[in-house]
Amino acid sequence: MSAVPRRVLVIGLDGASFRLLAPWAAAGELPELAKLMAAGCHGELRSTFPALTPPAWSTFVTGKNPGKHGVFSFRALAARGYASGDLVTARDLRARTLWEIVGDAGRRVGAVNVPPAYPVRPVNGFMVSCLLAPPGATDIVYPPELRAVLGDDYEIATEPPRALRRDAPDYRARCLEYLAHLRQLAERRLAVTERLCTEQAWDLLAVVFYEPDRIQHFFWDYLLGDAPPDVDPAVAAEIAAAARPIYRLLDAGIGRLVRAAGPDAATLIVSDHGFGPAPTRLVRVNRWLADAGRLRVRRGWRLRRRLVRRLPGRLRDRWDTVDAAVDWAGTRAWCEVIEVRSAGVWLNVAGRQPQGCVRPGAEYDALREELRRGLAALREDGKPVFELVARREDVYHGPYTELAPDLLLYTAPRHGLRFDGLRPELRARAVFGDFVDAVWPFTGAHDPAGVYVAAGPGIAARGGVEAATLEALAPTILVLLGLPVPDGMDAAPLTSWLTPEAAAALPVRHVPDADPTPLEGEGYRSEAERAQVEA
Repeated sequence: MSAVPRRVLVIGLDGASFRLLAPWAAAGELPELAKLMAAGCHGELRSTFPALTPPAWSTFVTGKNPGKHGVFSFRALAARGYASGDLVTARDLRARTLWEIVGDAGRRVGAVNVPPAYPVRPVNGFMVSCLLAPPGATDIVYPPELRAVLGDDYEIATEPPRALRRDAPDYRARCLEYLAHLRQLAERRLAVTERLCTEQAWDLLAVVFYEPDRIQHFFWDYLLGDAPPDVDPAVAAEIAAAARPIYRLLDAGIGRLVRAAGPDAATLIVSDHGFGPAPTRLVRVNRWLADAGRLRVRRGWRLRRRLVRRLPGRLRDRWDTVDAAVDWAGTRAWCEVIEVRSAGVWLNVAGRQPQGCVRPGAEYDALREELRRGLAALREDGKPVFELVARREDVYHGPYTELAPDLLLYTAPRHGLRFDGLRPELRARAVFGDFVDAVWPFTGAHDPAGVYVAAGPGIAARGGVEAATLEALAPTILVLLGLPVPDGMDAAPLTSWLTPEAAAALPVRHVPDADPTPLEGEGYRSEAERAQVEA
C-alpha cells in the first residue's frame, strides 16, 4: 500500500447510523464495514440543520453550510411569501462542488446518485442523476453516451408506500413488496457503479445508496427487534428477515467497490444524517402562535370550510385555501415545517412578505426574541419540547442566510411536527397531541448523528475517534487528492486521520474561493414531472 492515496472512493449510505451498524459489524453481520473500521478510523458525522437529504448532501459536495450554498430543504422555503415553493434542483446549488473543483484541477470525477444532481452537469468524468430526477427520464447521465451502461431497467428511486396501515389485510404483502423493490434498486445501482468504477477513469468517485433511509423510516423498530405491539410477531420477524439482508448486500457491495477501486484508493463511508425512533407526541407550533395572538385566524373559517368542502372539486380547490383561514395582514408570525423534527418560524416582515406588518429593526428584533424565549420555554409534562430554538444567523452564515426562516426549531426526540400545513394545526384546539400520521406511518426519524469510516492508504488505524462535521469532508477529500482547499469552505480538513507519512506528503494548501459555473438546463420541464418527483 502506498503512503498516500492516488484516488478517493466515497460510498454514501443515506441515513446510516451506528445505532444499527456498530452492533451488526461487531457481531460479524457486516464484515466489510468491520474491516474498514478496524483498518482506519471512524466516528460520528454531524449533519446540517435540518438533518435532511438535500441540504446535507449539498454541504458534503461543497464543504459549505446552507447559508453559503442556498439549499435548505426539499423545497424553496417561504422566504418572501407564505408557503414553500418549488422542489429544489441542482440549479439551486449556489456554490462550487467537488465535481467542479477536482475537475478544474485536471482530475477526473465520477458521481452516482449524489444529490442534488438533476439536471446532471457536465463534468470532467461522468455523473448519474439522483432522486430529484423524474421517473422515466432519460437525460440522467453525463456524458449521454453512458446511458447504455445504465440499461433500460435502471431506476433511481421508488415511491414509498402510502397509508401503510398495520391493521390492513395487505400490510405484510405491501411491506415485503417494498423491501424487495429496494433490494432490486440497490443491486442495480451497485452493478452500475462497479462497472463505471472499472471501465471509466476517475480520481474521485462517489455513490449514494438511499436504501438505509427508506428502510429505517418504515421499519426502524423491526430492525431493533422491537416491532410495534399491534403487528403479529411472525409478520414482524418476516419483515425484519427481508430488511436486514439489504444491509448485508450493501456491505458486500462496499467490499466489491473497494476491491474494484484498487489498493491505491482511500475509502470513505459517510451518511448525510443518522436515525432514531419516530416521535410519539405532536407539537402544533401554529396553534401555539395563534393562542399567543401572533397568528390571526379569520372569524368563522371553520364553518366556511365545512361549506366549501361540499362544493365540486374545482370550486373546492379554489376556495379551500390557507388564505381562507389565515388573516395575513394581521398575522405577525407563522411556522413552516421542514422535516419531522425541524421547522422554521417566519416573521411577517413589512417589505418582505406581501402583507408584511412587522417593521424591520427594533420591532422585528423584539418580536423574534419574544418568540424565541417563549418556544424555548415550552414544556409538556415538565420536559422541554425543543432542543434548539435559534436565530437563523446563529446556525447559518453566508449570503443566502436570508433565505432561511427567522427562527429555527429542532424538537426533542419525543416530539415531532406534521407536514399537513397550517389548517390542520389551527383546526386543533390543543398545542399537543399524539403523533399519528395515517399517510406516512413512520417508526423511524432523522437524527443529526450520522457516520463516517475512513480507511486505505494514508489513513491511520486509529479506530473510534472524534466526531466530525459534514463540512469537513470536502476539504479532507481535496487534501487526500493533493489539491488545495478553497478558502470559502467552512471547516478545516481532518488531518488527524492521516498517518505521519501522509501528513508530511499532503500539506494543507489554500486558494481563493471562486464562483460556481452556472448550470444549463431548465430543471423540470413540466408540472407533471415535478409532481412525479414529489410523490
